[in-house]
Amino acid sequence: MIHINIDRKTSCSLSRQIYDALKEAILFGTIQPGEKLPSTRELAKYLNVARNVVIECYEQLAAEGYVYSKNGAGTYACDGVRFHPLEKDTAAKGGSNEKYSPQYEVSFRTGIPDLAEIPIKRWAQIYQRIALDIKPSQLDYQDPFGDYRLRTQLSLYLNRARGAQTAPKNILITNGAAQSFHLLCGLIAQNEYALVENPLSFGILHTLCANSVNMEPIYMDEQGMVTAALPDKPPKLIFTTPSHQFPTGVILPAGRRIEMIKYARRQNAYIVEDDYDSEFRFDGSPIQSMQFLDPQRVIYVGTFSKTLMPALRLGYMVVPDELCEKMREAKYVADLHSPILEQLVLGDFLERGLFERHIRKMRKLYLKKRNALVGSLRQSFGERVKISGAEAGLHFIAAFEGVHFHEGLMKKIEENGVQISAVSQHCLSEKTKSQYDQGLIFGYGNTTMEDIDRGVKILSRVIKGER
Repeated sequence: MIHINIDRKTSCSLSRQIYDALKEAILFGTIQPGEKLPSTRELAKYLNVARNVVIECYEQLAAEGYVYSKNGAGTYACDGVRFHPLEKDTAAKGGSNEKYSPQYEVSFRTGIPDLAEIPIKRWAQIYQRIALDIKPSQLDYQDPFGDYRLRTQLSLYLNRARGAQTAPKNILITNGAAQSFHLLCGLIAQNEYALVENPLSFGILHTLCANSVNMEPIYMDEQGMVTAALPDKPPKLIFTTPSHQFPTGVILPAGRRIEMIKYARRQNAYIVEDDYDSEFRFDGSPIQSMQFLDPQRVIYVGTFSKTLMPALRLGYMVVPDELCEKMREAKYVADLHSPILEQLVLGDFLERGLFERHIRKMRKLYLKKRNALVGSLRQSFGERVKISGAEAGLHFIAAFEGVHFHEGLMKKIEENGVQISAVSQHCLSEKTKSQYDQGLIFGYGNTTMEDIDRGVKILSRVIKGER
């Protein structure tokens, strides 16, 4: 009789304990292929358990192909199932795959809104109401383009707030801007390429690299992408952030926008307008979207990660008519559609005006944070710091006279407890890196007033110690 330890104090059922023991014995060869197992009555008596417990165990083993039964002759171990599984702690022995994540005293990380100000209670109230009132048909698979009510409200909002020319039929709901960029990569054939700004965001760069997209950088000046340098070889897509370029923060002027659109028309290319945080413009109204100038040549990409909350993972694309079916198929293949409950809640949030109310509130808060950060930098560095791109958004660049943020200095800043990125880390060529190596990118969306002052003082101490 095989020895089986029974622990009657554990939460694991008796049947499961017996099943695990017998399965392990079969896998490791303690019970040989073709060997007869004890009868259910015999094993139940031996283990002092109910016979039904053993019957349930044998039925599970038979269903999974470890044993088979002969009518009137008993239960036997199957052939071909002797196998040594990997130990459960093998991964632990080999070390963790998780990247080292240091703890920071102060974070100037970019692209994160103030997480403490998310209207989560109001969101939860709407979520509960919608979940309780949802129709059975809404729990079925949905249109890959997304919930129609949400797309309708989003279309009205984009027209009102961003000047976009769109209709619900052109709006595709995605799992954040990251998925939008991923789906767009499918438009680029192996022998084609994408034109990207230099410097540019890690998000776009990572997605293009992960999809093995060929890239060509185009350099920037104080007015954004230098459209006079657009290449003769036509790109398939042109990625740009015209309303608040990342990381420089510059605004692409109307003349260059028009020049880029004319170029895209001639070359049969599409412009991907990444509009990630331009709602938070402090001096006047937000810059009108580039998509307004040519809805059939510009693909507008937006996200709620920066304006509402990153955990929501909802974004959208405004797609030109001739690309709608391609994008519908791409979204369907990727994941059928984005989560419906979150879409329904967001649609209600928009329709009630709660989203725009949140934007107005946060614009005032981010203005205070921006002013506090600028003031703290001026106080610590005086005229030796030059700030640019601070008119909108959740970040700006500060360039420090006579300071070059090489790898060693950035490591020293991190060791002193400050999380911040150098502009040069976003550059695609050595020439561009040297052009921007005096700058740091200060994100302040999720940084408190106290941490802003403390972080600048730490930076001041480290930078002045470098001189």
